[in-house]
Amino acid sequence: MLNEERVTLAFKQYAMQFAVAEELLLDLDVSVQREVLFRQFLFQLRTRILADDLPPQRLTQRTRVPYEVPASTWQMWKARHARRWYARRLVARWPVRYEPDPDGRGTEAVCTFDLERYRIYPRARVELPRDRFGMEVLAHGIRNIRWSAGEGTDA
Repeated sequence: MLNEERVTLAFKQYAMQFAVAEELLLDLDVSVQREVLFRQFLFQLRTRILADDLPPQRLTQRTRVPYEVPASTWQMWKARHARRWYARRLVARWPVRYEPDPDGRGTEAVCTFDLERYRIYPRARVELPRDRFGMEVLAHGIRNIRWSAGEGTDA
C-alpha cells in the first residue's frame, strides 16, 4: 500500500500597512515595478530625512557551537555510508543517532559587523539652528556582516 501525502492549498489575504508621519511626505518618491523574472511587484517609498552622522561602531559577537557526533562506531558507519545504495534502506529504517561530543569540543562562531549610526530629525522641514530641528531619533544601519568559525580573531 502506498503512503500518500496530501497537500491542501488555500488563498490567504496578504496586506501590509504602516503609518507615516505627515512631515515625512514632504519630498516623497513612490514607485511600483513589476519584476518579470519572479512575477512579483516591488513597491518603493523614498523620502529624504534630515540627519547627521554619528561615529560608526564595529561590533563583534561570539557564541559557542557544540558538536554532535555519531553515538557509536556503528552509527559512524551509517553516517558515512547513508547515501550508498547498500545502506539507504538501513539508514531510512534506523536513522543515525547522534550525541554531544564527549570531549566537549566545539567551535566558536564569530559575527563582526559595522554599525552605522545617525541622528535623524523626522519633523524638520528646513535646516535651522540645532535647537529648532524638532525631536531627534537615533537610527542604525548594519553593514559588512562577516561570519567566521573557529577560534576567531577580531576583524
